[in-house]
Formats: sequence, C-alpha cells, structure tokens
Amino acid sequence: MEASQDVSPAVVVGASGRGGSRGPLRAKLLVAGLIVLALAGVLCASLLREAMTANRAAGAVAARPSLAPPRPALTPAEEAYAQALWAIHGDVKNAAYNLTFSGLWYKLRQADGRDLGTRVQDAATSLGRAEARVSALAPPPSLRQVHAQYLEAVHLFQRSAAEMLKVTADGRDDHLLAAHPLSQQASEKLLRVGNTIWPGEYLPN
Repeated sequence: MEASQDVSPAVVVGASGRGGSRGPLRAKLLVAGLIVLALAGVLCASLLREAMTANRAAGAVAARPSLAPPRPALTPAEEAYAQALWAIHGDVKNAAYNLTFSGLWYKLRQADGRDLGTRVQDAATSLGRAEARVSALAPPPSLRQVHAQYLEAVHLFQRSAAEMLKVTADGRDDHLLAAHPLSQQASEKLLRVGNTIWPGEYLPN
C-alpha cells in the first residue's frame, strides 16, 4: 500500500508536465504560421505588381504609334505647281496678316474707321489679284483637290474682308466678330495645303 502511494504522485506530476509543454509549442506554431502567411502575402503582392507593370508596359508598346512611312517625293508636274503657287502664297499671307492686324488695331483704338477701311480694302485688292493668279494655274490631276482648297481659302479671306468693311459703313464692331471665323477657316485650309505640297516650310497664320 505504501508503494502504490509513492508511485501515484509521480504519474500525476509527469502528466501535468507534458500538458504544460504543449502551450509554448502551439504558440510557436502559430507564430510560424503567421510568418509564413505574411511572406506569402508579400510574394503575392510582388508578383501582382510585376504582372501589372508588365501589362502596362505591353499596353504602352501597343499604344505607341508606328513611325509614319516617308512622304513620297513630288513628281515634276507637282513640283512645278507647288513652286508656282508658292510665288502667289506670299501675297495671300500678307493680305491675311493685314486683315488680322487691321481689326486688332481698330479694337485697340490704334486706328480709326477710315484707317481700317483703307487697310482692309488694300488687303481685299491683293486677294483679288491672288485669286486671279491661282485660278490661272493648271494643277496636275493629283493636286486638283489641293488647288480647289487653296481657292476656297482665298474666297474665305475675301468674305472676311467684305465683312470687315461693313464696320466703316455702320460702325458696328459685330462685323469684326463675324469676320474672324472666316479668316480662321481660311488659315486652316492653307495649313492643310502647306502640309501637302510644302512640308516643313509653311507656318500657319
């Protein structure tokens, strides 16, 4: 009976020791698991960032426009027409400048109605001569549309000048506002013509 009593406390103590050692082990496993999850999260985020960067780079390459093919050289007939029109173009540009600055000076009270009328009438006369000279040209078939577009630009400048001259008759500045879009359209047409037959040489008004 005394021997059995000596053994029982030893068994109880041993059992409690094993149970107490499980607590720190579970804590270590939990910490290790959290570390593994954190590393996995970092890895996933890194892979996702690399994938997004690669997609953006691929999109940028796809969106990047390809280099335009070189512009074909003008034929001898086209070159001759371009040179003939260039000789007239200087007068058209000067007339367009005079229209623009005449209206500006008038609005800034740097010129009166009489001065405005004189400057605009001079520009209109110059445009009339330019129209006759352009109409006398014989463009090659490939530049007929360019020729028509240039004539349309001259006609728009002429309409703008006629509208501006109305200021000298009634003194209303509204005519200047109505004339501006006509000159703007004409300048845009001249820009398109220049891009076709004078690449790199023509600057818009």
